[in-house]
Amino acid sequence: MELTLNNVLIFSDLHITQSSLKECISILEEIGMLANKYNCDTLINLGDTFDNLKPTSSELDIFSTFIRRLNKKIIIIAADSHESTTQEESIINHFGILNNMVTVVKEFKDANHLYCGHFSIKESSKNYDAKLSKEDLKQYLYCFLGHIHTHELIKPNIVHVGSCRYTNFDEARDKQKIVVLITDYGTEVEKVHFMKLKYPIPMIQLELKINNDSQGSKDTVKGENVSRTSQNQANSPSNKALSDIIAKLDKTDPKTKVKVVIKDFESFRGFLPFVNKYTTKFEIFKYETDFTVVSIDTQKCRDTETKSFKESFTFWLRQQNVDQKVREILEKEIE
Repeated sequence: MELTLNNVLIFSDLHITQSSLKECISILEEIGMLANKYNCDTLINLGDTFDNLKPTSSELDIFSTFIRRLNKKIIIIAADSHESTTQEESIINHFGILNNMVTVVKEFKDANHLYCGHFSIKESSKNYDAKLSKEDLKQYLYCFLGHIHTHELIKPNIVHVGSCRYTNFDEARDKQKIVVLITDYGTEVEKVHFMKLKYPIPMIQLELKINNDSQGSKDTVKGENVSRTSQNQANSPSNKALSDIIAKLDKTDPKTKVKVVIKDFESFRGFLPFVNKYTTKFEIFKYETDFTVVSIDTQKCRDTETKSFKESFTFWLRQQNVDQKVREILEKEIE
């Protein structure tokens, strides 16, 4: 397929979901405005427009509306990962059937000038089960690939454009989300521009660690003192780690996706009282624990009427005034 055009806009991996409709609408509107501003004849969507094989009617509606309002040629890569049941069958095919401005393909080639696809290569930072290497694509002047959500240049000619929005916390370190604009396509003054998007909701990931024990991520729990002792330490005004995290979260724009990784038991106990506050405040708020709890006082947990330590420890926990989340973590550790 050869292109006859002046400017082309390329974007990738929007991953429309029911919970992200407002954000996706804003991003699609921004893409449409950029296409009009720079007089783009054609847009190329590198795939994973939707996040699952069976998009809801609302998810389908917002992308259909985008195509109708755009009123430009758009080439859509039907990705295998989220949108296709087989190599031939994909929900994306319907857009090509219903709108003659839409062309749906598995890959796009314009002679040896431009290649677009949706996969990683062996040199990608996240190459998964990549079958191709950059040597397989060396004949093209430009190769733009979807699938990998972080923008990445693989010299000399390959670019992972990255996702249009922050979809998971592996992307929290990404400074921005972009689209690609090629101006004066196919001419001597052709130029590639990487343009920052304004409307993706930002994402941050924070780490909370109070315990500086030499055992690293393992916390020692001493019988019934665990709840009272760790609570007092974690909530102490002198605890700088917890205070710093709280200060950062209080200053962060509510329209942010936030994840806190909790590295030790004392941090967990100290942070629990704030969970509801930040769940309410932020667009998305998640926290996860990344530590192991071990007990060094096992004899006190034993009960002669039970058959195993696991049974006696579980019984003992349920008799104590221990937070349910904490209890679940402790019980899981002895499975």
